[in-house]
Amino acid sequence: MTRVKNIIFDLGNVLYDIDFSKTYEAFETLGIPDFANHFTLNKSDELFFDLEKGLVNEFEFYNRFRKLFSMDLSNDQIMSAWNALLIGFRKDSIDWIKANNQLFTTYLYSNTNQLHYDHFIVQFENEIGGDPFNSLFKKPYYSHEMGQRKPDPASFTFILEKEGLLAGETLFVDDNEPNVMAAASVGLQILHLKPGMVIEKELLEQLR
Repeated sequence: MTRVKNIIFDLGNVLYDIDFSKTYEAFETLGIPDFANHFTLNKSDELFFDLEKGLVNEFEFYNRFRKLFSMDLSNDQIMSAWNALLIGFRKDSIDWIKANNQLFTTYLYSNTNQLHYDHFIVQFENEIGGDPFNSLFKKPYYSHEMGQRKPDPASFTFILEKEGLLAGETLFVDDNEPNVMAAASVGLQILHLKPGMVIEKELLEQLR
């Protein structure tokens, strides 16, 4: 196997804990008991994929959300429930990146949206401190800025070409199987981070 020179990290449940059930519970409290039928990790209504691709702004999202569910919720109510899944950073995993940034060129590729981004960037300042979160990586890639999202194989090719990376020398780390399979399809080395696994342990094995 070719030696890894570059690592592309996912964010959610890799460097940062998320819990979809928290958002489902929050929307149920607001009167939407079936939100899981509209938004999951791999299958969602068009509105949520549009948000992740940056095709709608914050206020378009709120208005389309109210129309989709025929409910007169406030912007703050929607935002609070939408962000409820955001738990917090994995400090030991962040420390691993800081400690190994001289050994590997690191990148981030996250399916996210402006509302979540605004929340976790401030959360990093409060929980971790020091240099800004984005400075951990040579370049962070966010789906809502790219106009692309995982698991589209073309999105991985876009990053490789943009950064001039060889796929075989690049490791992609993600908790979602369709994403790692898509990455593998364009030649990336992969690490599927399953529940209970953390990068500071698994990468010791992967990168020996």
